[in-house]
Amino acid sequence: MSNDVTTTDGGAPMTPPTNRRRALWVATGVAGLTGVVGLAALGGLAARDNKSDDAQRASENQAAAPRNVSDAGKAEDEAGTDDQKKDRDARNAEDEYGRDGKGGDERGEHGRENKDRDKDRDKDEHGRVREVPCDDEKLIEAVDLANRDHGGTLKLAPHCTYELSFSDKKTGTGLPTIRQEITIKGQDSTIKRDSEDAFRLFRVADGGDLTLKDVTLKDGNAAEFKYGQAPSTSSQGGQGLQAPQGGQAGPAYPGPGKDGEADGGALLVEHGGSAHLEKVKLTGNNAEGNGGAIANFGRVDLAWSLVEGNHARGSGGGVFNAGLLKVKESHVADNTAGKNGGGIANGHGKKYGFPHVVIDGRDQAGSVEIFKSEIEGNQAGDNGGGLFSSGGFVKIAFAAVKENTACRNGGGIYAEDTDLDLEKVLVAGNHADKDGGGIVNTGGKHEESLVPGGDERDRRATATIADSKIVDNTAGRFGGGIFNGDLEVKLEDGFLQAPEGGDSRGDNTLLTLRDTEIKGNTALNGGGIFNNKGTVTLTKTRVTKNTATDSSKTHRVAGGILNNDGRVRLDETSTVTDNDPTNCAGTVKDCFN
Repeated sequence: MSNDVTTTDGGAPMTPPTNRRRALWVATGVAGLTGVVGLAALGGLAARDNKSDDAQRASENQAAAPRNVSDAGKAEDEAGTDDQKKDRDARNAEDEYGRDGKGGDERGEHGRENKDRDKDRDKDEHGRVREVPCDDEKLIEAVDLANRDHGGTLKLAPHCTYELSFSDKKTGTGLPTIRQEITIKGQDSTIKRDSEDAFRLFRVADGGDLTLKDVTLKDGNAAEFKYGQAPSTSSQGGQGLQAPQGGQAGPAYPGPGKDGEADGGALLVEHGGSAHLEKVKLTGNNAEGNGGAIANFGRVDLAWSLVEGNHARGSGGGVFNAGLLKVKESHVADNTAGKNGGGIANGHGKKYGFPHVVIDGRDQAGSVEIFKSEIEGNQAGDNGGGLFSSGGFVKIAFAAVKENTACRNGGGIYAEDTDLDLEKVLVAGNHADKDGGGIVNTGGKHEESLVPGGDERDRRATATIADSKIVDNTAGRFGGGIFNGDLEVKLEDGFLQAPEGGDSRGDNTLLTLRDTEIKGNTALNGGGIFNNKGTVTLTKTRVTKNTATDSSKTHRVAGGILNNDGRVRLDETSTVTDNDPTNCAGTVKDCFN
């Protein structure tokens, strides 16, 4: 058994007012789950203060007990004179107000201080608090006990490495599935897989709520397997997949099976579950499905954390999301994905790469919010080196997306059928082997849904980029800075100047640029922006010093903006200047060449 440290209100008999305060204390703890790191000391102090108060009151009651030596004495004591009743009632009221922190006297102020301390403590530690020694079996035991005890707080041994050597064969997880509200305070500890068997570290089920603080999650490996079947041991994603019956080699990506079966190398959050990570490092984790470090189908909050060096054979080398994902002041770096989203993937993708199949909502993209964070040095085998989104909503603010690579499209960001919102974002030094070195915004009609009775999807892709910089990105084909519109571009189209007013098909992909600089980007054509059958609106935006390297004389070549059969609108405050070999090659009205 693990060492239990249970915060109580003392061993003395409880009086009714103390029970009422305890109920308030518990209610406050439930309400204040996601608090500030480092307030445990205040919580402990508050607990000690409460112990001493209760013990003192208990001793006073015990000392007063001998006076009630007979029933007559009790009756006399209970009755008393009117003045005694008033005095006793006043003392009781003062005592209760002092405990609840509502009184105006010195004792009431002390009660308020204790209550505030309890509230602060409960934000960091809730329920029963257990100290877990540096022993992996004790950690497993503590998580199991917390599940059975309606949740609680686990305090890991400082600087300890918990090495998990076996897993639950039904879930492929090293620790018991989180089903309650559980907080794990790492104190600079590490939880890692230390086994030839492949398994993830954490799984949060429907109704579970996991908070991780100051801990490293390392070497988890989510593999597709059934009970009784040996799981894969591949740490590089895909080398150990089990061959299907008949001896045929498995597919490059195992496909959508049971929800999350091979997803989330370190952490899987299922529908209805949630996880809150603060000061957490996720490194060296692998998934043979999606989400090298994290796969989220519920809610994940990631703050002041590092997601680095993880791999997914499918999508989301660092994080895969199909729920609500919030990233704050964190770093997503050097992760890789065999398919889409080297750093982060929001949804699987439909048109390019993974086929559009909806099974129990798994292919539904979610919402991603990224604030004051960096997505850097990630790589995708298909689209979205830094971030990939197919459907859903993505908002990035006060952040940087830089030096990411995609083997197909969208070196920095790939957004398909997505509401994309960038504000004060640096998109720099990214590369795509095909289109959209910095950003791809694409949408429109896609394949027919394979769900029985499903209809053909016709979504509108909308991207708004404000007060941002798209600089020094490169593409092997079109749109060094930004590619907007239909990715199916034919060279033989000739890139002739579109008629005034453009084409109505451009309404399916809308790009709005405000107070933004597009500078120093390079592509075969459309060094700054390539627009194909889409609509681009520039307001107070500067497109300058971008380069197109295509030397062909059979079609138009633009270093700044190349518009092909779409609409590009410049307001009178936007400029397209000093691009090589031309600014717009005559494809954009009001663009000086």
